[in-house]
Amino acid sequence: YIWGLKFTGVTQEVLEREYQDFIEEVGPLSRDEILVGAAQLMQTILLVIRPYAVSPLLHMPTDQTFLNDATLAAIPPVLLFFVPSQVRPGQALLTWPVVHERFNFGLLLLIGGSMAINAGFTNSGLDIPLGDALAKVIPLVHPAVLDLVIVTVVAISCQVLSSIGVATMMLPILSSAAVQATVHPLALMLPATVAASFSFILPTATPPNVVVLAKSQELARPLRFYDFFTNGVPLTLVAIVVGSFLSHFMGAVVFQDNTPLPQWACEAAGGAECIWVALPGVAH
Repeated sequence: YIWGLKFTGVTQEVLEREYQDFIEEVGPLSRDEILVGAAQLMQTILLVIRPYAVSPLLHMPTDQTFLNDATLAAIPPVLLFFVPSQVRPGQALLTWPVVHERFNFGLLLLIGGSMAINAGFTNSGLDIPLGDALAKVIPLVHPAVLDLVIVTVVAISCQVLSSIGVATMMLPILSSAAVQATVHPLALMLPATVAASFSFILPTATPPNVVVLAKSQELARPLRFYDFFTNGVPLTLVAIVVGSFLSHFMGAVVFQDNTPLPQWACEAAGGAECIWVALPGVAH
């Protein structure tokens, strides 16, 4: 309900009545709900303070940390298996049968598999020859056209290979190509990252689409692949044009991706082929 606007059949009194019915159906806030909310809050706080208050205290002699974001994100949910429930006496707040029934393990494998592909690209060195091949083309193409090509390729690939998989596969290649072509990495990686969100055509393109398709089966008329396709194609075409334009011009304004290759990018790539010489003047 938007204050000051009127909709047919929707008034503030109707919404207040719906809200009261919902409160009566759900009931007052229970101890279990408070503890689950506290676990969520603890997870958020741990992830925020990890670089400043956790990692400096728990690290190996080689300066490698014992705990990363994945570990800290898993600690609060694990605690729910040990905290007793007040609503269900004799059980914990979270039980394995509930997790097995409601948790989408396919989604976990989708995300984890994408991360494994990313690690495989970098550890095997496959990103280097692919980046070298792309680096040879970069000087021959106008930056605006290059952004349009990157956005188009990534957006189309996301419909088939999932947005997470395409992002984890393309970003190492684009990063390597930027170093080889001595251009700012964000000039290539920013359009690809933006285009990874253009997953509108197929339900399998991104996990939220899968969730929407699954929940629609409870409706009187479930969604079909045809519904995603007919609505997603024009939306994707518009998103490609607008995303290419914004990533090209806003990237230069916000992230200065039209500047020369920064030193941090070379160091992140290993720095073996980078030689920095202090010379007066302005780089163009």
